[in-house]
Amino acid sequence: MLLAEAMERHSNMPPEDRGVFEAIAFELFRFLTEKGFEGSRHGDLAMAINFRLTALARLVQGDQVRGWTLPGDTEGLTYLHADVLKAAAKEPLVEDDKGQAAFDGPAFAQHVLSLAAARGRA
Repeated sequence: MLLAEAMERHSNMPPEDRGVFEAIAFELFRFLTEKGFEGSRHGDLAMAINFRLTALARLVQGDQVRGWTLPGDTEGLTYLHADVLKAAAKEPLVEDDKGQAAFDGPAFAQHVLSLAAARGRA
């Protein structure tokens, strides 16, 4: 899954660069180029991935996906259940009260539960 691969690339960035927009954008463009993406849609895809990763990070900091995460072995990293990433790739983004891309927390949590229920485990 492209979003999962992009998130892994982000987690492998130096810790001091993980919150720097320019460094993230550069890494996303490099990643997408390596995957064979090019042309006018290249930038759109990089921004879409960045919006989703940023919205997911905000969601993880809240309570909506508690139980689907584990603390990482490095400061600032969190391990996510695969269904959380699947939901992040599919759930629509909304604009939060600060004008930033976000996921609707309750709808997102319901999506994760429905993915797990489809396989008979939660």
